[in-house]
Amino acid sequence: MEIWTEEPLAGGAGAATGAVTRLTGRVRGHPVALIRKEFRPVTTGRHAAAAQDPRHWAYWRREALAYASGLLPAGPGLRAPRCYGVAGDVVYLEDAGTAPESAAVAARRLARWQSAAPVPDRPWLAGDQLVQRLAVTDLDWRAVGADPRLAALWARRGELLAARAAVPRVLSHGDFHLGQLRAVGDTTVVLDWATLGLGPVGADLAQLALSTLRDPVPDYLAGSRFAPAAVRTGYATTLALTGASRVHWMLSAGVPVPAGYQEFVVAQVCTMQPQPS
Repeated sequence: MEIWTEEPLAGGAGAATGAVTRLTGRVRGHPVALIRKEFRPVTTGRHAAAAQDPRHWAYWRREALAYASGLLPAGPGLRAPRCYGVAGDVVYLEDAGTAPESAAVAARRLARWQSAAPVPDRPWLAGDQLVQRLAVTDLDWRAVGADPRLAALWARRGELLAARAAVPRVLSHGDFHLGQLRAVGDTTVVLDWATLGLGPVGADLAQLALSTLRDPVPDYLAGSRFAPAAVRTGYATTLALTGASRVHWMLSAGVPVPAGYQEFVVAQVCTMQPQPS
């Protein structure tokens, strides 16, 4: 293959991503495109020290390990980009294009994958990302003009985390938002597996919901083997704490909060259902 273009890409850069480049060339006269993704350790910020632990969500070698592991979904319905090779701290991946996927379709396909995938024991899988993030997060709500109901949710974080810890664990993408989803034919291709780990069922749906401001749980339940109350609990508790902390960050950084965002976060917590004892 003769490479004739290297195009740096700005999107899809996680905490441990060094660079993402689209390579285009020709093989036997046919145009070919692939993505080169490079990784490097996290050396700055509040997660730098902990990210050396393979169980930490920001562990820098995880995505390369994931592509070599056989754990990533391979279809039908939902899959990771095809991997053409892993060379040290670099992976070469299929270019999945830019066609967006429907959130409803992605939620149903995520349910089928998580319902069928075993919960593996690999030393490099991320632990509970939300718990790890909250362990180094202390928010002063007096410094921002947020909806006071978000501060009230944050004050309940011990209760919410306890409820969340009681639901089944699944193999979790960890950053399952609309920007990561591509429609390729009749398949949903999910990008960026750097935070692959174990998390409560429903947690991935919270990331999806915060990128759409729509409830994906009914679509997920259409393909899920998990109890609806468990899915709803994992979803609502993750969404409450993730959404509240993001609002605090946006207001602190002077970033406009999307219209309806705060109201959506508060409303989704009210959808939690008691789980059977």
